[in-house]
Amino acid sequence: MDQNKNNVKTEKTTAQKVATAVSWVIVAASLWYWLSPSAPIQLIPAVAQTAKQQQTPRVYTSVSPQALTSATQYLADLDSAMTQGIQILKANNLKDLSAHSQRFKALRETGQAQFGRSVFEPLGQCAAAGIFANSWWQAKVSAIRQNGGEADPSTAYDHLDQYQINRNECLNLSDPAEKAVPA
Repeated sequence: MDQNKNNVKTEKTTAQKVATAVSWVIVAASLWYWLSPSAPIQLIPAVAQTAKQQQTPRVYTSVSPQALTSATQYLADLDSAMTQGIQILKANNLKDLSAHSQRFKALRETGQAQFGRSVFEPLGQCAAAGIFANSWWQAKVSAIRQNGGEADPSTAYDHLDQYQINRNECLNLSDPAEKAVPA
């Protein structure tokens, strides 16, 4: 019987050693996970970088039919994002709110890349429309987060008004027919 007690004691010791080793592996894996970068660094081949650079939107510095087409499409994308945003705000799903915020940020950046970063540039009002659409969205999201409603309704409406003003000015400035000199 003494021999059985020794075997049981030895088995517990072996099991304890295995459990300790597994625990250390779990701790090490957890530390590695939390301390490693959140996204792997991706190396983009030179061919892919060239293709990506070619896809960047064109900067419009003057009135042209292409500028009008791009401005019209850009404003339609903003209008669509704003319309969809209302539904997302009503659903109040954090994941959708976050994703839509990223969409507005991307639209704002696209507008600035296409039309410039200042209203003093020839088609800068188009980029300003994107900035105010993004500001409207941020004001609406902020209001939802603060007590589930608008803390200051005038803020979102002010951004919406500025969006409309810049939207209309963008279309006027980018239309070649508006710039034609009457005979």
